Amino acid sequence: MASEETEQLAAEIFNTDPQIVHLGLIDLEGNVLLDQSAAAKEPNEPDPDRVQFYNQLGVRRSTREHFDEAYGKTDYIHIIRERMQQMILYLPKITIYITLEKSMTPEEVKVTAQKIKFIDNDVMKTGIQS
Repeated sequence: MASEETEQLAAEIFNTDPQIVHLGLIDLEGNVLLDQSAAAKEPNEPDPDRVQFYNQLGVRRSTREHFDEAYGKTDYIHIIRERMQQMILYLPKITIYITLEKSMTPEEVKVTAQKIKFIDNDVMKTGIQS
């Protein structure tokens, strides 16, 4: 499913913080480019529910973009749940969905988001285009 370049991008994202548990790379239309757990050496084939969830992330992104002119662009979204935390980053050509350890502080989440945003531009472009 995922290209070698996309897998390299995923590895770079996982390397930004050891508290990243799961990663989904989604194109602007909501299609899955990669779905992988930090514990797995290879990307997963996402189940139908996760594919639907990623498609819905694409819809939510386009809905948020409708308000960019009035309110400014969304940088990332941080969701705290009972058993985990989620972060969704909106980069120019990709949406990154991440689950995080519950123990992370909001400041640590922010730092992780910033590290991901500054992953080498060539790695980011190559991983997305593949």
